[in-house]
Amino acid sequence: MSQPTEGMGTETSRYAEFIACAFITLIAIAAIVNSRYFPLSGLEMDVGPARFPVIYAGVLLILAAVLVYNTLRRSTVQKAEVVPASSFNFVPVVIGIVATGIYIYLIPLLGYLPPTVVFLIGMMWLMGMRHRLWNPVIAIGITLFLYLVFLFGLSIPLPMGSLFEIGSI
Repeated sequence: MSQPTEGMGTETSRYAEFIACAFITLIAIAAIVNSRYFPLSGLEMDVGPARFPVIYAGVLLILAAVLVYNTLRRSTVQKAEVVPASSFNFVPVVIGIVATGIYIYLIPLLGYLPPTVVFLIGMMWLMGMRHRLWNPVIAIGITLFLYLVFLFGLSIPLPMGSLFEIGSI
């Protein structure tokens, strides 16, 4: 009979989840408080810069509450397989962080669309979704959906990129 190890379902894991929930809740509350100083659009039904963070913060609060509920509901004596820290591969994490930095750097230069498609394809590949057809299709779909939401739904244009700006002749 094996001894239970620390992992999903142990007291240590539950405390970690509660700490994460508290941290997420604090971030959401800070976003709501700081959004009071954002300019209002003047239209009652418009989702302007002041309401946008409140919507996301509200979703964060709901998700944190769901995580607390699921953590409390879960039995404390669940057995789980734990991967030792020595066998964790940090290379994909470092690649993801570097790729995110490059992506953020390229947006002002190339605009939103090209770097986002390439970034999403790369991140899906890095996380194990390695389909040559579906990765680009999903990446293009997500990119276009977000572009249209920002452009038409929120009336916020996304960067076109300084390399594509036409100067005066």
